[in-house]
This record gives sequence, structure tokens and C-alpha cells, in this order.
Amino acid sequence: MMELPLSAGGDLVTRLARERDPVRAVVELVWNAIDAEADTVRIELVRTAMDAIESVTVEDDGHGITSDEVQATFGRIGGSWKALVSRSKNGKRGLHGQLGEGRLRAFALGSRVTWASESINAIGERERVVIEGVKERTEPFSWEASRSTESRTGTVVTALNEQDRSLNSLFNDTTLTTLTSQFAPVLLNDDALAIIFDGVKLDPSDEVLDDTIVEVALDNDPEAVISIRIIEWRTGKHRAVYFGEDAERFVVEMSGAELENQTAFSAYVSWADFDVDTFSELGLGEMAPDPAGAVWRATKTAVREHFASRRRSRRRDQIDEWKSKGIYPYKTEPTTEAGKAERAVFDIVSSALVPQIPKRKDGAQLTLNLLRDALKTDPENLALLVSEFVALTEQDRQALTKLLSETTLAGVIRAANLVTSRTKFLAGIEHLLFDPEDSKKVGERDHLHKILEHELWIFGEEYHLMNSERGLTQLLRTHLKLEGLPTGKVEPVKRWDGKAGRVDLHLAAKAKEHDRIRHLVVELKAPDIKAGRTERNQVEDYVNVVLKTPAFASDRAVWDFILVVTDYDEIVENSFKGDDREVGLILEPDKKQGRPTIRAYVRRWRDIIDENKRRLEFVTSSLEFDPSLAEGLAFIREEYAEMLPDALGQTEHSVGVPA
Repeated sequence: MMELPLSAGGDLVTRLARERDPVRAVVELVWNAIDAEADTVRIELVRTAMDAIESVTVEDDGHGITSDEVQATFGRIGGSWKALVSRSKNGKRGLHGQLGEGRLRAFALGSRVTWASESINAIGERERVVIEGVKERTEPFSWEASRSTESRTGTVVTALNEQDRSLNSLFNDTTLTTLTSQFAPVLLNDDALAIIFDGVKLDPSDEVLDDTIVEVALDNDPEAVISIRIIEWRTGKHRAVYFGEDAERFVVEMSGAELENQTAFSAYVSWADFDVDTFSELGLGEMAPDPAGAVWRATKTAVREHFASRRRSRRRDQIDEWKSKGIYPYKTEPTTEAGKAERAVFDIVSSALVPQIPKRKDGAQLTLNLLRDALKTDPENLALLVSEFVALTEQDRQALTKLLSETTLAGVIRAANLVTSRTKFLAGIEHLLFDPEDSKKVGERDHLHKILEHELWIFGEEYHLMNSERGLTQLLRTHLKLEGLPTGKVEPVKRWDGKAGRVDLHLAAKAKEHDRIRHLVVELKAPDIKAGRTERNQVEDYVNVVLKTPAFASDRAVWDFILVVTDYDEIVENSFKGDDREVGLILEPDKKQGRPTIRAYVRRWRDIIDENKRRLEFVTSSLEFDPSLAEGLAFIREEYAEMLPDALGQTEHSVGVPA
């Protein structure tokens, strides 16, 4: 084979050869086939047993490449012969490619690419031209020509994926949409052309949602009129503007995203007075000198006005449909200016959300009602409310619809708020108890006790606060009240040493099952206190009072005493009973006839907090809510500012790292 030097800077050749966009590579190869006057172009993906792509072929029935054309047409990179002519070799169609870069982009499909072409040369002889490209070579291409007896013409490009490069993007669901949009201009204007990708024929007519042609005069020359064909696509995200001399030949493509960002579309701008200079200046947009700048300004205005008009029309049609179904949330016409403004905003927002609104009547009605209520009650947060709701999957929307048929939205919000508030409280109390600096400022009665009076769920959902920081005598009155006995003449209750005792929190509730009465007595200690013999004996004193005082005698009563501390010493730990030492059971006297059931525990705050976190974990993970330490402390400050030490109640206080 003969070497085929490339007429371009080495950096350009290297850059193009290293590009890794398989879809773009396919696009360029197909355009080359179309410019070669092919009627049929087939793209085949050859797969391995593991469904990986081992090679890609692009086959066409065009006029092929002759030996006379190899150097002039194939060896020139960055300045194609196509830029010098307007129509294909035999005048069949307008030319698309101009830069002559497509052959190098083929290396995105494989490290070795071969062009095998059957053609008729300048003197009428049939010949076969084979060009081979190897990415790693300094001069990547070599070629040879020979006589041929083949009756047809055309080219087969084969890219071998010898390096097992991932070509998964060719399997992507959007690939067909991308290819269809790219080749729509020529496919819609050339019924004889067929492009088949991996066995599927590209048919843009199936994807056309709307096809409109508008005529627009240029602002710098009212006599000059351009034709703009605007096609809206049913699917995909393709937004592009094409420019050409006539309706079948568009040689410049530009992004149309700034003209319309909601609908997939292609705008084809035709003007007979386009020339090479004007085409080259279009890339500057509105900054381009006229006439290129005037063409771009006219195109932008026409495309934007087209879609604005389309949206107004669709909005009217959609609202009429909702009204006919009886799900439009407004039943009468507005009579005030505020009402008219609200209605106008609702119509615009709801119409923009049509793709996200459920098709089912009940789901659509729920969505529209939520949107109306959001406008009325919380317009400032409308964007957040709407974005969260429309982001729901169809399954989640149906679940919400069913839930709201069984309860109210306010009830759902209160339940979710309860869980998130509790989770933030746990994060905040964790900081107060374990932060090396702040925990020293927190007292048991002045701070912890007052805060926990309002967060008793942390000890168990079944308890209700009956009395707090009261003496043993009041504790007896509570017990008698739950037993249904008179409380007027209660003798003072003393500890074993004759002194009056006072518990931190006394929680008591009558359990529903078997008419049982449950009591929970919580003794709190400041975060800096490590529980030992003295604290353990204090709890045991309370247990003995209940056991030995006749007024507490009851078979129906169950008493749980819990000493809650940040930590305890070995004396306490060695007194634990049972296998589950995390529970911290220290006393469980034998049950006696006519006496209550009593248990006493010493528990660490760490274990209680972790236990509650585990209990809330399922719901918080479903809510996708995980508060930071700062959020937890902010919650404590907001809810209990007056119960915190002065230094901790200030919002600018820096948050330390828990130990």
C-alpha cells in the first residue's frame, strides 16, 4: 500500500483522531455517504458473545472513491473540497460536509478503520480503492487501488474495536433520537434516501409533532426574505438551527438552546443569497456583521414568537380540557384584580407542568388543587412545592393520592414534621451532652430536666407526663389517682433515712391492656457526672420506698426506675443483671402477692439516643432527611432558648465536634 500523507497540522490530526464520541463519528460517516449520493446507508453494530461491540460498519451505495480523488478529497484535513462546490459529484443533492474531518473522527469507533470503495474512475474504468487507517501511526492512512469487476458502486467503512473501547453510548436510548434529528433535513426532503441504524430505519416523520414554515424579512434589508421551517419533535432534547441556500441543503448547524429551552425542535433557515462568507460569520450570532447578523436576529425572533404562540394556544386547549372534565380547580371567573392575577399565574404554571401532571383524573385533580392552594397560601415557596411534587414518580403520586383519601394533607405534614423534629432534637441533645466544651455548661435541673419535660417520647411512647420534679408524696398521689383511689389524705412519704426524696421526672400512664398501670421514674444527672455507688444507691432508695410503703401496694402497678447518665463506673456496670448489658438492669425484686412489679436501670445517654435513632431510621430514610449537628443545635435553640445556658442560647455560638 502507498502512504497517504494528511494535509493538515499534526495537532489537528492528533486531536481529531483522539476524539471519543462514537455517535458523532457515526453522524460524520453517514454524512459522507449522503454527500457521495447514496440512496441507502446501513450502520451495523457487530457484537461479541458478551454483547460488547467489536466492530462498526457503515455501508452505502453511493458513487464511491476513485483513485483520482483519494489525495484531493480524502487526504485533505481541515479544508475539504466540499467547501469549494455546492452540489455533490453528479449534482444529485446539496453537499453537507465542508471541513473534511469526518474520516478522522471514525477512530472514535475503533483503532483500525478501513474504507473499501467500488467506483468508476475518470476514464470510465471500474476500480476498487482500499484505504486503511491505523490510529497509532504518524501518517495514519495508506491506500491501494486495483481493477474491479463489481457491478455496483459504494463504500463500506469498517471500524475494528481492537482495544475493546467502550461504545455503550451507541446502545443509549437517545442515540436513535439524536440520529433522527441530525438527518431530518435531508430525510424529510429526499424520499429516496434511507438510513438504517442497527436494523432500525430512521423515520423523522414519525417524530414530527408540528411542522411550520414562516417567512421573515431581514431588518437590514426589508426586501430580503428568509424562509424558516420549524419542526417540533415528540421526544428527545435536540434543539438546533440549520442554515442553507435551499430547503434541501443545510451546511451550517448551530445550537438552538438559547432560542427555546422547553421543546425539542429543529429550525431550517433557507436563503438563496447565502455565500461562503455569510456562512462562516453565522457562528458569531448577533455579533456577526450583516447580513449574517440580520439573519440570526430574524431567526431568533421568529423561533421565539413561534413557541410563545404555540404555548398560548396549547394553554387554552389544556384549560378547556380540564374544565370539560370538571377538574379545573376554579369554578367561577375572577372578579378582582388579585384574583385575575392569581388565575393568570395558575394557568401559566399549570400548563408548563402538563408533562408531569398525572393522566388519571384523580391524580390530575389532586395536582391542580395542590397548585392552587400553594398559590393562595404560600406563593413565595411555590417553586419548591411544585418542583418537589412534580418530581414524584407515578407510583409515589398514586400513593399520595390514596393517602389523602384516608387522611388530610395537613395530617401528613404534621406526621412528617414530627419525625424530622425528633431527629433534629436527637442531634441537638447529643451535642449538649457530649460536646467537650458545651456539655460543661448544661445542668440537670436547670437545663436537661426542663427540656426533657417536652420531649418525653425519648423514654417511650406509652408514657405521659403526670408530675415533674415532685416529692415522693406527690408521686404517691399520682399512683392513687391512676388506681382510682382518693388522694386527699395522703401521709408524707419519706426515704429510709427519714428524709424527703425528690425525683427528677415521674411519668405514669395507665396501659390499655389488662388494665395495667405503668410508672416511669427518671433520675437525671448532669453530663459531667459519672454514675457510681452514690447514684446507684439513690435509685435503690426510691425502689425501696415503693416496695415498703403500703399505699403503693398494687398487683396492677408496674414501676420502672431509670437513672440516666453520660457514663458509669465499674461498680455500677458489675451490678448489671441479664445478658443484655446495654439495657442496664440493676434491680428486679421478686414479685410478691399484692405488691407492684419493680425494675431499676442505669442507662447511658449514648444508648438511649442510638436506640431512638434506630427507631426513627426507617422513616427518616424514607423522608431522605439526615440533619446535621448544626441543624440539631439550631432546633434546640429555637424551641428551648429560655431553658439553655446563656452561652448556648445565642445563635452565633460556634458548634463544636461531639466527643
